[in-house]
Amino acid sequence: MQQGSMNEEEKQYSDYEDDNPALSKIIERNIRTIIRLRLQAANKRNLQDRIADSITSFSGHIVFVYVHLVWFGAWIVLNTGRMGVHPFDPFPYGLLTMVVSLEAIFLSTFVLISQNRLSEESEYRTN
Repeated sequence: MQQGSMNEEEKQYSDYEDDNPALSKIIERNIRTIIRLRLQAANKRNLQDRIADSITSFSGHIVFVYVHLVWFGAWIVLNTGRMGVHPFDPFPYGLLTMVVSLEAIFLSTFVLISQNRLSEESEYRTN
């Protein structure tokens, strides 16, 4: 069903391109300009921005959730004392709570750094 609608869109675009080839050239030029500006912005990022973007990107994937599920599960199981390990952070898991809180603080900071940079890039493009 989607295949048919995509072919219809392509057909409509092709028909429009035949009607106004000059507009098609303008659209292509604008797309190239946007790509060039994005590449320039990506090349201007310093190490800290690249690190913040990498962390933000990773935290936005489901793998991040799975890693935390395994981590929290293992932490809780190890601290029940049933695995032959003396609990190093018994219930109510105060150390785990502190680590998770610190992670949340740093993660939110990295997200804000990335958002601020993207906002600056957007402002630059509009001027």
